Amino acid sequence: MSNFIQCVNTGTGNHTNFADYNKLNERGKSGILKFFHKYWETNKIFSKIPKQRRLGNLTIFSIFLILSIFLLTFLTPNFSLPLFADESPLWNELDHLSWETNYTTALQKAKEQSKNLLIYFYAVTDSPAIPSSTEERFIKVGNNEIRQVVYVLPQLQKPLPIAAACREFEQRAFFKSDVLDLLNNYVLLKLPIDAVQESENAEQSGVPILNLPKFREMAHLPGLAVIDYEHKDAPYYEELVGILPFLRAKPPTSEQVQTFLTLPPGTLTQRTLIYAIRIHPERPLSTMGTFHPFVTKEATEHSVYQAKKGVLGHQNFGTRSNRISGELEQGSVSEICAQSWTDEGLFEAAIGCVRAWRNSSGHWSAARKKHTYYGYDMVLGANHIWYATGIFVD
Repeated sequence: MSNFIQCVNTGTGNHTNFADYNKLNERGKSGILKFFHKYWETNKIFSKIPKQRRLGNLTIFSIFLILSIFLLTFLTPNFSLPLFADESPLWNELDHLSWETNYTTALQKAKEQSKNLLIYFYAVTDSPAIPSSTEERFIKVGNNEIRQVVYVLPQLQKPLPIAAACREFEQRAFFKSDVLDLLNNYVLLKLPIDAVQESENAEQSGVPILNLPKFREMAHLPGLAVIDYEHKDAPYYEELVGILPFLRAKPPTSEQVQTFLTLPPGTLTQRTLIYAIRIHPERPLSTMGTFHPFVTKEATEHSVYQAKKGVLGHQNFGTRSNRISGELEQGSVSEICAQSWTDEGLFEAAIGCVRAWRNSSGHWSAARKKHTYYGYDMVLGANHIWYATGIFVD
C-alpha cells in the first residue's frame, strides 16, 4: 500500500507521500485523515472553509467512501473485478465451469462428442520432491544470453509451492472471457495430481494417472493436458497432443492459456514447439502462416535424422528443399535447427530451442517472419537430447 498513492503538487514542488501517514499516531489513531487534511491545506483547497468544518466534512466523506467500497465489493452480486490491479478476482471463475471428475467417464464423453479432452491436474498440497527437478541459470556472453540447466539431486530438492501455484492459476487464468469461450470446444476434466485410474483391468486399476506412459512429459507436475478426440483419421487420434505443466511451480497466464487452447492440430511434439514459438516475448510470426502437412513431415524426418546421428545440423538440406519445392510447386525454402540440453523434458526443451534460435541472428530472421507455409517438430535422441527443426516456404 505504501507505493499505491503519491500526491504531487507540481506548482510548488512539494511531494506528499501517503506512506508517511498510513500508520497509527501516538494515540493509536490512523493518520489517513491527517494526510488528506495536510495535503488539501498545502494545496490551498477549501482554504476558506473553517478548520473544524473541514475536518468534519472530511470525516463524513471518508465514512461515505468506505461504505461505498464495502457495498460495491460485497453486496453487488455481479461485481467480479479486482479492487486493485494486483489483486485476485473476488470469485473463482473455475468453479462455474462444468468439470468431469472421473478419468474414464471423461474419455468416453470426449469420444462420443468428438471433442478434445482438456485435463487440469491440480495440487492441494506442496510436493516434497519432483522427479528430474531442475534450475535455470543464465550467463551473459557478449551480446548473447546463454541458458544453462542445472539438475538438483533428490536429497537437495526443496518442496515446490505447487499448491499455491494452482490457487493462483484458478483465480487468474480462466478469468478472461476469451479463454472461457475457448473452453466450450473441450470436454473438461479436473483431477488431483495423485488421482488413480479406475479400470476393469486389474493391472491398470489403481495406477496413478500421471504415471501412465502418455503423461510422462507432464513430469508429475500440475498443469493442463489435451487428448485428441476430434480428428478421427489423424495418427494422433486418442493420443496426448498438448501439455502445459506448471514448470518450477509457475502457472501460465491467461494469454498463455489462450495460446495453448488455439494451437493447430498436430502431434504433441509439433504443438509444443509451436507453443514455445508463439509465447516468446518478441512474438515471432513464423507460425502465422499455414501449418502444412508435407512441410511438417519433412521437419519431422530431419529431426529424426539428427536424433539418430546425435548431431545437430542442416544435413541434406538441398535435397530436402528440392523435394518440398517440387511438392508445393513454389518457391523459397528455409530451415532452422536447434538442440536441447541433455535430459530436458519436452516442454522445457522446446522453450530452450526457441531461446537458442533467438541467440542466432540467421535463425531468428527466419523464425520471426511470416511465411506462406511452415512446419515444426522435434525428436528425442538416444543421447537424451531433443533435436528441433523448423521449415518455411515462401
